[in-house]
Amino acid sequence: MPERPLFTRESKIRIDREGHFWHDGSRVEHPGLARAFAQWIDVDPQSGRYILKNEVDWCFVEVDDAPLVVRQVEPGLVLYLSDESREPLDVSTLRLAEDVPYCDVRAGRLPARFSREAAVTLLDALGERAASLPRVPRGQGAKR
Repeated sequence: MPERPLFTRESKIRIDREGHFWHDGSRVEHPGLARAFAQWIDVDPQSGRYILKNEVDWCFVEVDDAPLVVRQVEPGLVLYLSDESREPLDVSTLRLAEDVPYCDVRAGRLPARFSREAAVTLLDALGERAASLPRVPRGQGAKR
Protein backbone atom coordinates (compact mmCIF):
# COMPACT_ATOMS: atom_id res chain seq x y z
CA MET A 1 0.00 0.00 0.00
CA PRO A 2 1.30 3.47 -0.79
CA GLU A 3 2.13 5.68 2.14
CA ARG A 4 -0.51 8.16 3.09
CA PRO A 5 0.69 11.74 2.56
CA LEU A 6 1.19 13.87 5.62
CA PHE A 7 -1.50 16.43 6.33
CA THR A 8 -0.69 19.83 4.88
CA ARG A 9 -2.31 23.25 4.85
CA GLU A 10 -0.74 23.98 1.44
CA SER A 11 -3.12 24.19 -1.50
CA LYS A 12 -2.98 24.63 -5.25
CA ILE A 13 -5.13 27.77 -5.05
CA ARG A 14 -3.72 31.02 -6.44
CA ILE A 15 -5.04 34.57 -6.77
CA ASP A 16 -3.82 36.42 -9.88
CA ARG A 17 -3.18 40.18 -10.27
CA GLU A 18 -6.77 40.75 -11.35
CA GLY A 19 -8.21 39.03 -8.28
CA HIS A 20 -9.24 35.84 -10.10
CA PHE A 21 -8.88 32.50 -8.35
CA TRP A 22 -7.13 29.55 -9.93
CA HIS A 23 -6.96 25.96 -8.74
CA ASP A 24 -4.43 23.52 -10.10
CA GLY A 25 -3.92 25.67 -13.23
CA SER A 26 -7.62 26.19 -14.03
CA ARG A 27 -9.57 29.34 -13.32
CA VAL A 28 -12.32 28.99 -10.74
CA GLU A 29 -15.37 29.78 -12.89
CA HIS A 30 -18.21 29.14 -10.45
CA PRO A 31 -19.25 32.62 -9.24
CA GLY A 32 -20.42 31.43 -5.82
CA LEU A 33 -17.19 29.58 -5.11
CA ALA A 34 -15.04 32.49 -6.33
CA ARG A 35 -17.05 34.91 -4.17
CA ALA A 36 -16.70 32.65 -1.12
CA PHE A 37 -12.94 32.34 -1.65
CA ALA A 38 -12.63 36.13 -1.90
CA GLN A 39 -14.60 36.60 1.30
CA TRP A 40 -12.46 34.02 3.12
CA ILE A 41 -9.10 35.72 2.40
CA ASP A 42 -7.17 36.43 5.57
CA VAL A 43 -3.63 36.37 6.95
CA ASP A 44 -2.25 33.54 9.05
CA PRO A 45 -1.15 35.19 12.31
CA GLN A 46 1.77 32.79 12.81
CA SER A 47 3.39 32.79 9.36
CA GLY A 48 2.05 36.05 7.88
CA ARG A 49 1.03 34.13 4.75
CA TYR A 50 -2.29 34.54 3.00
CA ILE A 51 -4.95 31.96 3.78
CA LEU A 52 -8.52 31.08 2.91
CA LYS A 53 -10.36 30.61 6.19
CA ASN A 54 -13.98 29.77 6.90
CA GLU A 55 -15.77 28.45 9.98
CA VAL A 56 -14.70 24.88 9.24
CA ASP A 57 -11.13 24.91 7.93
CA TRP A 58 -8.34 26.92 6.33
CA CYS A 59 -5.47 26.57 3.84
CA PHE A 60 -2.57 28.61 2.49
CA VAL A 61 -2.96 30.30 -0.91
CA GLU A 62 -0.48 31.88 -3.30
CA VAL A 63 -1.08 35.51 -4.22
CA ASP A 64 0.51 37.07 -7.33
CA ASP A 65 0.07 40.67 -6.13
CA ALA A 66 -2.57 41.97 -3.70
CA PRO A 67 -5.18 39.50 -2.45
CA LEU A 68 -8.04 41.92 -3.16
CA VAL A 69 -8.76 44.25 -6.07
CA VAL A 70 -10.67 47.52 -5.96
CA ARG A 71 -13.14 47.10 -8.84
CA GLN A 72 -14.83 50.51 -8.54
CA VAL A 73 -14.56 53.75 -6.63
CA GLU A 74 -18.04 54.98 -5.80
CA PRO A 75 -19.09 58.50 -4.73
CA GLY A 76 -17.61 59.54 -1.41
CA LEU A 77 -14.53 57.38 -2.09
CA VAL A 78 -16.33 54.15 -1.21
CA LEU A 79 -14.49 51.11 -2.55
CA TYR A 80 -16.22 48.17 -4.21
CA LEU A 81 -13.85 45.22 -3.74
CA SER A 82 -13.35 41.91 -5.53
CA ASP A 83 -15.00 40.12 -2.58
CA GLU A 84 -18.16 42.14 -3.40
CA SER A 85 -17.89 44.17 -0.19
CA ARG A 86 -17.91 47.94 0.08
CA GLU A 87 -15.93 50.06 2.49
CA PRO A 88 -14.76 53.66 2.73
CA LEU A 89 -11.26 54.37 1.48
CA ASP A 90 -8.70 55.06 4.20
CA VAL A 91 -6.79 57.72 2.25
CA SER A 92 -3.84 57.49 4.68
CA THR A 93 -3.07 53.99 3.31
CA LEU A 94 -2.92 55.03 -0.37
CA ARG A 95 0.36 54.46 -2.20
CA LEU A 96 1.55 54.17 -5.80
CA ALA A 97 3.76 51.44 -7.22
CA GLU A 98 4.65 52.26 -10.83
CA ASP A 99 1.56 54.48 -11.09
CA VAL A 100 -0.76 51.70 -9.83
CA PRO A 101 -2.62 52.71 -6.66
CA TYR A 102 -2.84 50.38 -3.67
CA CYS A 103 -4.51 50.81 -0.30
CA ASP A 104 -5.22 48.77 2.81
CA VAL A 105 -8.69 47.36 3.45
CA ARG A 106 -10.51 45.28 6.05
CA ALA A 107 -9.38 47.51 8.92
CA GLY A 108 -5.83 47.59 7.53
CA ARG A 109 -5.36 43.81 7.49
CA LEU A 110 -5.14 43.33 3.70
CA PRO A 111 -3.73 45.29 0.75
CA ALA A 112 -5.83 45.91 -2.34
CA ARG A 113 -4.72 46.90 -5.84
CA PHE A 114 -6.90 49.26 -7.87
CA SER A 115 -8.13 47.98 -11.23
CA ARG A 116 -7.44 50.28 -14.16
CA GLU A 117 -11.03 51.62 -14.13
CA ALA A 118 -10.98 52.19 -10.37
CA ALA A 119 -7.54 53.84 -10.55
CA VAL A 120 -8.74 56.37 -13.14
CA THR A 121 -11.80 57.20 -11.03
CA LEU A 122 -9.68 57.53 -7.88
CA LEU A 123 -7.01 59.75 -9.44
CA ASP A 124 -9.70 61.97 -10.99
CA ALA A 125 -11.41 62.30 -7.60
CA LEU A 126 -8.14 63.14 -5.86
CA GLY A 127 -7.18 65.76 -8.44
CA GLU A 128 -3.97 67.57 -7.52
CA ARG A 129 -3.67 65.57 -4.28
CA ALA A 130 -2.80 62.50 -6.40
CA ALA A 131 0.65 63.99 -7.13
CA SER A 132 1.54 63.81 -3.43
CA LEU A 133 0.69 60.12 -2.91
CA PRO A 134 3.61 58.13 -1.50
CA ARG A 135 5.50 56.11 -4.07
CA VAL A 136 6.86 52.67 -3.30
CA PRO A 137 9.27 50.54 -5.35
CA ARG A 138 7.99 48.18 -8.03
CA GLY A 139 6.51 45.08 -6.47
CA GLN A 140 6.05 46.73 -3.07
CA GLY A 141 2.49 48.04 -3.46
CA ALA A 142 0.94 44.94 -1.93
CA LYS A 143 3.39 44.69 0.97
CA ARG A 144 1.77 44.88 4.39
